[in-house]
Amino acid sequence: MQGGSGFAFLSLTPSCRSRRCQWLHQASSLVLAFLLTFFSLSAFAQLPGGKPKEFEPVIPDFSAPTADWWTGWPDATREQRQAWRKELVQSWMEWSGKLPENKELQEQVAAVNDSFKRLNVTWTSYEELKSVAVLPEVEFPSEPTVLDWQKADAAIARGQQRLQSLQLEVRQIDEALSQSLRQLRNRVVALRDAEAGTNSEIAALKLFRTQVDHLNIIEQRSLLEEQMSLWQEQVELAENQLDTTLQSLVYSEKAQQSLGSTLEELKEKRDAMVEQRAELQRRALESTDPQQNLEQDLQLMENEISQLENLLRQRKSELLQSMNSVLNPDGEDPTLVRDRDLVETARTTMDAVSRDLNLRQRQVVAWSDEERGAMRTWWRRFEKIDSALGRAEDLLEDVLRYESAQLQVFQQRRGWWATLRERAGHLTNVAYTHWRELADYQLFTISQSPVTLRILARVLFVLICAWLISGFTRRFLNRLVRKEHASESSMYTLGRVLHYSIIGIALLVALVMLGLDASKLALVAGALSVGIGFGLQAIFSNFISGLILLFEQPLRVGDLVELESGVFGRIRDINVRSTRITTRDNVDILVPNSEFVAGRVINHTLDDPVRRIHVPFGVAYGSDPDEVREAAAAAAERVSITHTDWQRKTEVWLMEFADSALNFKLVVWINSNMVSPLGDPYALYNVELLREFNDRGIEIPFPQRDLHLRSWDAPLTIARRNSQ
Repeated sequence: MQGGSGFAFLSLTPSCRSRRCQWLHQASSLVLAFLLTFFSLSAFAQLPGGKPKEFEPVIPDFSAPTADWWTGWPDATREQRQAWRKELVQSWMEWSGKLPENKELQEQVAAVNDSFKRLNVTWTSYEELKSVAVLPEVEFPSEPTVLDWQKADAAIARGQQRLQSLQLEVRQIDEALSQSLRQLRNRVVALRDAEAGTNSEIAALKLFRTQVDHLNIIEQRSLLEEQMSLWQEQVELAENQLDTTLQSLVYSEKAQQSLGSTLEELKEKRDAMVEQRAELQRRALESTDPQQNLEQDLQLMENEISQLENLLRQRKSELLQSMNSVLNPDGEDPTLVRDRDLVETARTTMDAVSRDLNLRQRQVVAWSDEERGAMRTWWRRFEKIDSALGRAEDLLEDVLRYESAQLQVFQQRRGWWATLRERAGHLTNVAYTHWRELADYQLFTISQSPVTLRILARVLFVLICAWLISGFTRRFLNRLVRKEHASESSMYTLGRVLHYSIIGIALLVALVMLGLDASKLALVAGALSVGIGFGLQAIFSNFISGLILLFEQPLRVGDLVELESGVFGRIRDINVRSTRITTRDNVDILVPNSEFVAGRVINHTLDDPVRRIHVPFGVAYGSDPDEVREAAAAAAERVSITHTDWQRKTEVWLMEFADSALNFKLVVWINSNMVSPLGDPYALYNVELLREFNDRGIEIPFPQRDLHLRSWDAPLTIARRNSQ
């Protein structure tokens, strides 16, 4: 462990004179003073004399090493780790030389020696990496030309690639470090569970070897971090110097001639590649052999990528030539070299070639009877095309940087307003490029197909469009109903069917876009059927019942229904799982669709909304029956829902002679569609009957009983007389 502790405190000078800044400065000073006091006291508390504890390397017991003897290694300085390593190796050599001649033990000793050798290689590579120059090709002359700037820019781009590779190595070494920690825990558990004797010694040596390997990974991580920090610092300095060089460019006639010659060579090469492509396409139409066709396809892809590389190099030379021209004080005003379609065309071409290359790779893998030598030949061709794609991507990044540099040079020489439109276009292009990089980031894979933000955005767009189309369709059908061009029930059914169809097609398209193979839908259907059989029976039954109700139409929206369970009301919606019924009390009841299919349902408005109801009433004895019938018929005519025609007439029936009244029934036909959702037709007729009977003086009876009273003591008196 490292015994000493050193702290470097920075004096905080406020950057402003406001009270808030002064308060922050005072608070920071108090915090630093507290930390200084705390750590000083902790340092002096280590030894009675107040001196910090000196570093002492920990040498474990090799026959039973502890799990944490090495934990002070990351906190030690490099010199301390050097001394620790030497003492550790020396102690190990002395201890391992005394081990008995056991084959298994000697194998573990050899494995530990190999781990020490790898640690020594990592240690010695530190001095070698220190001698490696960072960005050795970068030069910044006092009077730079565009060619000097191009050379420096290319060197810095290579340095950025090296920095990215170091960052990748750091991520990989972090994963190795995590795996090593898990392996250490497993070795500790194995040593604890090992039996005494040879097994315990072997488990101890395995643990020690794993600990040495872990120290090696820690050293590699430290080495990579130091190298990455150095490269990052040098690259940032070089980029700043490159910006300064761009502002101090001078015109060069030699550079202009060199760039012109380069453009001529690139144009000649482009013409040759165009002729070569035409010849390849002609030969591709004449062959029917699959391998020859694959060979020609690969040649066409190589030709296409070569043409793209040539085009991007040509654009780089044109941009440099334009930058050099604007630096000439005696020349004519040059124009900016801009092509908004170039970047998009290049990316589209690279994406198309990448997809074709992936398809050809799958084709070669499908040829299982191919020889290994031939397979290696094909894969070398694939790697060649993939490397060309990487070079094209780098050239495209160069073109984007050169366009930005051109705008800066033109702005410096001709003013900011002269390049306003081009700068806006460049910023838009840069924003689009960043969005493309973000959109193409792979989130996960489905059936070996990558799923990116772009694909998710497309899926979301398809679903939203389907939902909007379904909404507009249903709104159009409702408008037809309001204008009385179609019936409400038929348009409702058509709207529901179109809604389910549109959403189903959109979901199918979304699944295909996410990478689901359409040929595997049978497997998905089989899995869905298993799920339905186990846990979704009720939901699926209600869904099928809803489809039956929509297509068969035993029930329609607006029908007045009465269920076997006693629910009575009008149908408002027929949904996927349930149907909404509104009762007379304005209560919405969601009834499962299966209840309409499997149970008994009374539909009062299925074919004919006119139905007959029986309204009972009673009058007092002595009332004229004919007058009662006239009064009841007159009351029925005043109710608006009463329906009367030559076939369906209102009738009044005398049903029985009750104890206290003559019981009648008003048998009347009503139009159910005219009944208010919250009204009861019986109540309407009872009110009118009561009003009509009061006007005609017809009495509505109440129960009457005759009581005959007799004296309780009369039988006793008669009995006494008879006894006397």
